[in-house]
Formats: sequence, C-alpha cells, structure tokens
Amino acid sequence: MRTPCPLLVAPMTLLLACAPVASTRPLPPTPPTTTTTTTTTTGTTGTTGDTGVPCPTGLGSACDPLVIDVFPYVDHRDTSDGPTSAADRYGCAPDVDEGGPEWWYVVHIPEDAVLTAGIDEIAGDGIDVDVHLLSAPDPDACVARDHERVTVPVTAGTYWLVLDTWVDADGVPQAGPYDLTVDLLGGGGSCEVVPTDVRMFWSACDASVSDCFTSAGSVFLRTPTVGPVVKEAHLVTTADGFGSGWPTSFTDGIARHYANSEAATGYVMNRTEPWAPAGEGGSEYGQGATGAKLPVVEEAWTINMYWRDRPTPGTRMLVRNPANGRAVVAAAGYETGPGDNAHVAGVSEEIHDWLGTSHLDDLQIGFLADGTLPFGPITCP
Repeated sequence: MRTPCPLLVAPMTLLLACAPVASTRPLPPTPPTTTTTTTTTTGTTGTTGDTGVPCPTGLGSACDPLVIDVFPYVDHRDTSDGPTSAADRYGCAPDVDEGGPEWWYVVHIPEDAVLTAGIDEIAGDGIDVDVHLLSAPDPDACVARDHERVTVPVTAGTYWLVLDTWVDADGVPQAGPYDLTVDLLGGGGSCEVVPTDVRMFWSACDASVSDCFTSAGSVFLRTPTVGPVVKEAHLVTTADGFGSGWPTSFTDGIARHYANSEAATGYVMNRTEPWAPAGEGGSEYGQGATGAKLPVVEEAWTINMYWRDRPTPGTRMLVRNPANGRAVVAAAGYETGPGDNAHVAGVSEEIHDWLGTSHLDDLQIGFLADGTLPFGPITCP
C-alpha cells in the first residue's frame, strides 16, 4: 500500500512531503547501462494535505519516482509525456521558469563519490529540458542545475533528479525527448600522502616557494606542498587515431581527442586547451616526455613537475584545492615541466576544471600512499 503523499504549498515553493517508494519498486529490468523507455502514467490520486491540493502519483512523478541505484544508468524519455508539472521554480535558479512537464528520479548513492548527470542538449532544436539535482523532494532543496549536465560531489544517501521543461517568454513549454546518463566518478578513499623530497631541474629556489631547499648541490621540493600550478596542454593518447604519427598542428584531431577523453572518463566539460607544442627537445605536437602515447584516462588526469628523476608512468599523486577540499587522483610520470621555479607543478585542464581553479592558482600536491586508487575525482575523508 502506497504511503499517502501530501503536498505543502507555499508561495514560489512546492514541498513534496512524501517518502520515495524506491524500496518497493523492482530494479530496472534491463541491463545496468539501459533502462526501460516506457512512459506509462496514471493520473493523480486525491491524497491531500491541509491545502486540499491533489498529489500526483503517476510513474515518474515526485511521489512515484523512477529509481536509479545501478551505475551507469541510461534512460530515454520525453517531457511531453511527463506525468506532472508540480515544480515550476527551483531554489538554485528561482527566476527561471520551469513550469513545463517533468520527470522525477530518486537516486541512491552507495558511497561518497562524484555524481554526474547529463542529457543530450542540442542548441536551437526547440527543446529545452534542464537537469536539477535535489537533496530532498523539494524544489527549494536544489543542489545544482544546468541546461545539460551537473557534476557534483555527493555523500552516501538519497537524492532526487528532476528533468524539467523550460518555458519561454511567450509562455510556451519547450518540451521534448532527451537521453539521460547518470554515473558515479571516483568515490571515497584514503587521501594519505607520503612525504617525498623531489629532486628538481631548477638551478635555484625561488623565494616564493617555501618547501624548496638545496642539498649536496641539488635543488629539492619537499612534498606535500602548496603552490602555483600551471594549466597544461593536451598529450596524445593511444585512442586518438594517429597510429605511429603525431598531430601536424596545435588542433589537428583535437576534437576527436576531447570526445575520447569524455567517453573514457565520463567527465564532461568545455575542453579548450590545444596539443602541447612541438619543438621542445625535438618533440612532436602532443608528445610527452616519455615519447609514447598515453592511456586515455591517465592523460585526462595527468600531473607533471620539473623533476630530475621522473617517476614511473602512472604513479598516483593527489591534487587538492585547499579552498574547497575537492581532490583528484592524478597520473604522474608522463611529462616533465614547467621550468619556472616559482611554479610547483602542471596539471590538465580537466583537473583545474573539477577543482574549480585556473592557471597558476595555488594547489596542494603530494604522492599518494595508496597506489591502486582510480584516477580522477576522489572524495577525501
């Protein structure tokens, strides 16, 4: 028997005070990467609160949400068939009219991780479906929203995902089909780092780098350390299709590289950096210090330093933003640089993007004790 689901209505706020029925609904009958595309609806049920407003209970409504507890999760639906238009404003974008029909999902997160949820947004096609992540079945509990994708750190627990239809200035809902993909990146793990003195190519210490020191005629950087970190250009991977050759310019094949990186990592962003320049030490465009093409995931989350003793390719390092606590397991050993002794390291644009930082922002770097952690975002204790 379904728990009654009262609606508490306040100005500009819709609180859906119902318990999700995820525990009574069977798992999606299709494999983990695909869910059913049937869009059955059942109308509304007259279960009311003090306001007398009926609670919609069609499959895919707030009171009977579609269940997501297997990852990756893929679903195809059409907001034109949405069972309800219960929410028209969200706390994270109160001025945006989302008054069109919507689909609700309940997402069960098994452990601390990074959740990414996105749709196949195509500009100018007359369809405008937006993604909303909620911490409770209440539009005011909006954690994040976007026209195409949200990527946010989450703790173990229950969240709600709403695919809602934007309404234009003429009052016309821009409803239509969408393909939804939901996945978890990284997860929790030990962020313990091992104190390591790195022998550098620097000829001297810069006064701004407090962890730099000299010993027996060599310059060392004591890690873990915090300092300015460069945003690096891209390196060619084994999936980029150049065979035994290399790119012929900064942008030759770079769009394909971006797509390969997104597909392999699940991390979606507006990548803009070109290939690493040619000519440095006789290198080709996109060629790292090892002279070999990189594995795709490692390239996306790569880190380099101006080390004399380059670590084994794939060595795990932790890169963390001290300002917000976000962290990434990065792949070291594929590249050397930057040469400026005031810059402690360089990382990919994916790392800067996830950490919420920019070129030369201060980051904390160190060598991880656990050499088995997966590359990419990690939730540190």
